[in-house]
Amino acid sequence: MRAFIAVDLSEGIRARIAELEEELGTLGLHGALKFVAAHQAHQTIKFLGEVPDAGVERVKSVLAELSHEPFDIELRGVGFFPEASHDKVRTIRVIWVGIEKGAEKLRVLQEEVELKLYAVGFPLERRFSAHVTLCRVKRSLKSDEIGRIVKKVSELRDVVVGNMLVEELKLKKSTLTPRGPLYEDVYVKRLVG
Repeated sequence: MRAFIAVDLSEGIRARIAELEEELGTLGLHGALKFVAAHQAHQTIKFLGEVPDAGVERVKSVLAELSHEPFDIELRGVGFFPEASHDKVRTIRVIWVGIEKGAEKLRVLQEEVELKLYAVGFPLERRFSAHVTLCRVKRSLKSDEIGRIVKKVSELRDVVVGNMLVEELKLKKSTLTPRGPLYEDVYVKRLVG
């Protein structure tokens, strides 16, 4: 199965993400931006790709062994990848919401998951960025379109999206469909100290 490990976002934060996506939708870039379904918004901890049944059981065992206390995160500010100063932007691939408060605790959790999965045979991935994807850019943008995005991101760079308590880590199955991915919880690890 195609799988990943993630922290689901609260309903309040997902509602705010939907509002931000609507605001970005007013830029008139129809067909250029593919928005993430706000009701499925999450922070990816590790993308696993195709995992055989035996691998799924190894992932569940690793998650069951984790010992982390719940912690707070704050989502704030809109940005984009690849990062560049606003006067030097040549391309935009992803527009995201950042995670400020709690980002270091999230990174520690991600590193522990990463190392434990590596120990049971999963490839090591060093890149981790505390952010939630709002949309991906699906075609080349003209300079005026990039300008509109940069202006809107500048307006939203300090927007408060919300706070939540991270209490669970989820192994999710991802089924790709023509309408977008469908996610299903396969295993839920409650964070307790």
